Amino acid sequence: MAHDATPPVVIRDLISPDEKREAFALFRTAMLGLPDLGATDPGAETRYLESGAFLGAFEADRLRAVANGYASEITLPGGASLPHLSVTHVGTGIGATRRGFARSLLAAQLQRARAAGLPLAGLRASDARIYGRYGFGIGSWSVSHELDLTGTRPLPEAASTPLRAVDPLGDLPLLRRIAETEPAPRPARLARWDAWWEMQAFRLRHAPGVHHAVVVGPPGAESGYLRFHSDAAGAWFTASERRAVIDDFVAHDAGAWRTLIHYLFSRDILHRVIFPSRPEDDPLPLLIDNPRALQIAGRRDESWIRILDPETVLAALPVKSGLRIELQVKDPVIAENNRVYQIGDRNSAIFARISISVADLSSWIFGAVSAAALLVTDRISASADTVAALDSLHPGGEKPWSGISF
Repeated sequence: MAHDATPPVVIRDLISPDEKREAFALFRTAMLGLPDLGATDPGAETRYLESGAFLGAFEADRLRAVANGYASEITLPGGASLPHLSVTHVGTGIGATRRGFARSLLAAQLQRARAAGLPLAGLRASDARIYGRYGFGIGSWSVSHELDLTGTRPLPEAASTPLRAVDPLGDLPLLRRIAETEPAPRPARLARWDAWWEMQAFRLRHAPGVHHAVVVGPPGAESGYLRFHSDAAGAWFTASERRAVIDDFVAHDAGAWRTLIHYLFSRDILHRVIFPSRPEDDPLPLLIDNPRALQIAGRRDESWIRILDPETVLAALPVKSGLRIELQVKDPVIAENNRVYQIGDRNSAIFARISISVADLSSWIFGAVSAAALLVTDRISASADTVAALDSLHPGGEKPWSGISF
């Protein structure tokens, strides 16, 4: 008895505005809880999607799954920046789940990105169980802060720095310039692309609440900003708890950071400040006279990072002399990555070889996890001396943190 053959899956670029809108609609439907951007502001949707590199998986000319990506850069420990694909809008259509469409699509996206010379990719995961199988590892964690302004005061500021209020929407180009000129960003910090800024503009135009922005530094030499919106239970003027929710916080140096925190304390009408995303090692508890007034909660995975070209990424790390280790990398998607790489001083004798998955290598390189922790959880197999040697090669520094979602 004859059976109809399963139609082949065809993966191709989605180029036209109509194709991109169809792909974005499929993604939005798959996520269930996202609003229709195009129905609210068609022009914003077009601008948001035009620079994205959409891929679609088709079965018999029917779009079954989509994935998008935006070109950017990411900061490594030690300060180097490398090209990075910000993966987003990954979704599968109705009737197409658990049939391999998304797996084929993501594998093709990652392989194409590597072939195009992008050594890294990253995403924000809607489900933390999915992306490890594609070689993504947690590259940064974030926590939330809730600061009770009525229960503490900041330590005195050493010097006064000019502050001024700006239009959060009209002056968005100024805020972008400040963000793009941050001199020493943390590991996992992303350079924000055009579509990311377009989405911020959309939210400022259409999201509820009153939005504000302040910048620190004289005109032309600004060194940081806060962008936030007001929030209260009930009417603002009579509310017993008026809150500021921080939407974006950029500070080039410690002085700018302190000045912006002091600004929040200077707004006597506020009771609390919510920081939805801050790095694990944020020094705010040390700036206030009552650390119990700061609630730190909600530790969650932030960046999921995927090394596409281990040799390029390892070569961008600072070299520590006197030690060299070989890494046998295991990659479930990009076959050519399954080989031995070296980290450390090439003029030194090889100390040891460690077998490590590409996902765990991503987490270790960005500083989200130590080799010692990988050993304890049986993710790598090596002697304690070898693991200590590998951790000694890490550049160290601040905890990784990006501070943005996409």
